[in-house]
Amino acid sequence: MKYLLTVLSSLLLISGCGGNGQEPAAVQDIPVLPVDTLEAVLEIGVELGDSTNTFGAIISAIIDHEGRIIVLDQVATCAKIYDHNGTYLRQVSRQGNGPGELGMPWGMFLMSDGKLMILDFGKRGFVVFNDSLQFIEEFGLWTQQPPLQGTPVSNNQYAAYKVDFDMVDEKILINRRVALYSYGEEEWDLILWQDSLELSMNDIVENPSVFFIDLLDPLVIGGNNSDRIYFSLKDAEEYRVTGWNPEGDEVLSISMDLAPVEKSAEEMAAESTYVTNYIGRMGGGGGSSMEFEPDPFKDMVIGVDIGPDGNLWVRRGTIDTPFFDIFDTSGELLHHVVFPQEGWSWKTSVSQEGILAWEEDPEEGYQVLYLLE
Repeated sequence: MKYLLTVLSSLLLISGCGGNGQEPAAVQDIPVLPVDTLEAVLEIGVELGDSTNTFGAIISAIIDHEGRIIVLDQVATCAKIYDHNGTYLRQVSRQGNGPGELGMPWGMFLMSDGKLMILDFGKRGFVVFNDSLQFIEEFGLWTQQPPLQGTPVSNNQYAAYKVDFDMVDEKILINRRVALYSYGEEEWDLILWQDSLELSMNDIVENPSVFFIDLLDPLVIGGNNSDRIYFSLKDAEEYRVTGWNPEGDEVLSISMDLAPVEKSAEEMAAESTYVTNYIGRMGGGGGSSMEFEPDPFKDMVIGVDIGPDGNLWVRRGTIDTPFFDIFDTSGELLHHVVFPQEGWSWKTSVSQEGILAWEEDPEEGYQVLYLLE
């Protein structure tokens, strides 16, 4: 992130300022299906107190194979570990440049053998812990941009979204890829999806927000050691989910015909303020010279993963509460699930071990992590 922010700042300164590979049929009329309700059965997080139960900024949260809740705090620069009852167990890592320490944590996932992979922008790679949460090793492989998100495929393979960019004829050529990587290797094994974008200096000066929308958060991937990788572009006009096997064959394609949904003025203002402040914090805490301009329409799909029931959970971004379409692995829509809490900044973590939720920008001013059932 800091690398991207540095590039953007430099540019501004220089500028003076379903199924099996076949085309799916869109679902025109979704049948009336049951809607199940998720309830919070556990809350972790208080406004004031010791550091074990307060959060600076939750960037990721997952439940491991032993039922422990792992919360990656980007501001505190560590992972906080809780048992299934919410009791604090210990802290993993801390800020620093030494072995096992974190520079700028950005996300995490669990390999099938229990290894915890923390993506660290400061180290341009991963800091790795074993299933007992003891530090194993770290590898910083990428001289440019490390992956922006990842999902495990097996003990030694994961899928990741990564961007690279070059200057070509005074324009920035941005290559975006989702590819399979072997553990510890810099080069990909197989490209699953890729495209390219070209931005001029004027494009960035006139609308620097595009740089962040198109690079940092344009898609979602998931799979969670299910022998499939699920993918969806964040798009305001198209609901489409693709599934690949580890050999790169398309084994699932789902689409729905849904109407685009505009963000309210209040949502636009809240998102702009939050992201502007976030960019300033990630750039070193000195504030941001730009005001973030959100996309005025909501993304159709903002999450894809395998849930506790073994089905595919696709989170819609067009509904004011966390809302999921539940498909079986053949692409048949089974039912829906909702967590009836409104708010534009809800984040969810869905896995076979359980479901977690938190708000990035809570109205109360402090974050609470919820375990849902």
